[in-house]
Amino acid sequence: MLANWDSKYETKISEIDSQHKQLFHLINNIEDVYENHKAHLSLHPTKVLLDAVSALEDYTLSHFLIEERVMEHNQYPDLEAHIAQHNQFTDKILELKNRLGDTNLLSDDKRLEVFLKDLIEFLRSWLTNHILVKDMDYKPFIKFSL
Repeated sequence: MLANWDSKYETKISEIDSQHKQLFHLINNIEDVYENHKAHLSLHPTKVLLDAVSALEDYTLSHFLIEERVMEHNQYPDLEAHIAQHNQFTDKILELKNRLGDTNLLSDDKRLEVFLKDLIEFLRSWLTNHILVKDMDYKPFIKFSL
């Protein structure tokens, strides 16, 4: 099931909400690649999967920097803990991307299917939980964005 944007994810900070929507889109793109090719994943070009995960990684890094600047600019008191969560996510994405480059994984449909299911579930869970909990924590502190 695709991750769908809903008003419950809105921080009411237009730039951040727009970026969150794009993150949902990028996760859905990874899921689309999986769904459209799950019958023969090992035959699917590795580049498409790596590009989808890389696009998510790149966009996430950019989003985190902007979000952290907004929190810093508004003197959010739990900024360091929020940054730590962003760093944990970034580290996990890098680890998963490196695993995706493993030729043994890519040549085994079953292992690749399990990996992609786990990746998609991790992304969906992290994004929705992070927005609904951690991002909503800073919402009352934001008086103006950049």
